[in-house]
Parts: sequence; C-alpha cells; structure tokens
Amino acid sequence: MLLSDDHTQPLHATPRSGGEPLVTAGQLAAPPATPLPPEAVPHLLALRAALARYRTTAAPAELSGAFPAAGAVIGAMVMSSVDGRPELEQLRRLADTLPEFGELLSAAAGEAERVVCSGTVGVWQALGLRSTAPSWSPTERDAARMVFACACAPALRMDPVRFQAGLRAVAAPRFAELLCRELAESEEAWTRALGERYESVRHRCARRTTWRSLGLSDLLRGDERSRQAVTRRLERWMGDGGLLPTLAGELEAAIVHARTPARFA
Repeated sequence: MLLSDDHTQPLHATPRSGGEPLVTAGQLAAPPATPLPPEAVPHLLALRAALARYRTTAAPAELSGAFPAAGAVIGAMVMSSVDGRPELEQLRRLADTLPEFGELLSAAAGEAERVVCSGTVGVWQALGLRSTAPSWSPTERDAARMVFACACAPALRMDPVRFQAGLRAVAAPRFAELLCRELAESEEAWTRALGERYESVRHRCARRTTWRSLGLSDLLRGDERSRQAVTRRLERWMGDGGLLPTLAGELEAAIVHARTPARFA
C-alpha cells in the first residue's frame, strides 16, 4: 500500500511522522463521534490493533495491514454513490469523526512523505544546492491523506503503479518550480545535472554574446519559454519517480526542444 523506498538513490531524510502517535491512547479508547454499526465493530478493533502495533514498531508493514480493516469499516459506515464509490467528502468527514481512520491516514501520509522527500533530498544534494530540500506543505499532506482514503474504498480496485504515481504527484508541481528556480541561479547545478552532456547542451542552446556563450542558468532567467519547458519536464520527471540517472536526458530534451526553431521542431 505504501510507497517503497527507492534504493537507486541514497536516502538522507528521517521519518517525519512514522512511529509517532498522531492520536493519543485516550482518544483511541473513547467511542467514535460517528454512529458505529454493529457489523463495523470487529473491523474497527482490527484497525485499532494494527495502529497499536505501528505505534510500537514504527513498521510501515503494520499500516499496510490496517488498510483492509479500514476498508471494511468504510463499507459498513459510508453510503456509496451509484457506482459504488463513496464520495470524497464522505471519506473526509469519516476521517474527521473516526479517530482511528484519521490516524491511519495521517500516519500513511507521513510515511509516504518520508519516502518522497528523501528522494528530493538526494536530488538537492547531488546537484550541490545550498537551499533546504522541500517537504510537503499542510495542503499537500492533506491531499496525500485523501489519496490513501480513496485507496481504502471497498469498491475501488487499486492499481499500485497509479497509486504511487498519485502520491508522487501531490507536490511535484511545486517541487519542479523550486528546482527550476535553483537551476536558474546556479550554473554549477547544471554541470552536475548534465554531467558530460553539459558542454554540448550549453554550446547548442545557451544565449550568446559577441564574445562567448552564456550559461544555461542565464537562459532560464531570460527565456520564459525555456523556463516553462524545464519546469514541465521536471514535474513529469518527479511524478515518474525522480531517478537521478534520467535527469540529464530530461533536462537536455526540455532545453533543446524549447530552443529549436519551430521549422526544425
């Protein structure tokens, strides 16, 4: 159910939420604010047990085991629409009124953020960027919670590939904008990102003065078309997993396409 750590890139971030009780034991012991049908009780108890194990072990596998129980609780407590799927707002209300379900979503989003942002830290370090690698905003974290909530819905058949892509896409637009901004300020980041391709791309695509070619960072600062092309490519690249070995090819393709006259494109 959760994203898997990508061992093709070093992981440098530590868990932000995993293993920390997001709801206190006293809250879990209290009866839920929403009416509980009798058929939901055994599934709620199973969900509580899985969450207790997660708080003890901080093992993501315990969260994966909690999702079938959460799906059964949803099936017993949420009225489905015509196509059998609960409405997003129904799931949001359930997360607000049933502490165990809300805790599951917050813990799962925390684990997903840890994986996604550890990869982002690896990118920032590989490019030698001096700024702090970004993490999810509260809005993005809430969006991830709803991705997990929808994955719990009994009527939905979850495609693991699309599910993980959906989680990576939560912050991809903002992260791409931030990375493009860094590339616009650092020529060294371009040399690290492109590696042996750097001189070729710079010679073909950078703007020129009478005496020399300028840098690719200058190109992003002065050419909005190139900046937008790079941002779009970076967003898609991050949504696809943000693998460092593919970054050079994505950046080269974006710049070359943006700088190629329409008659040659």
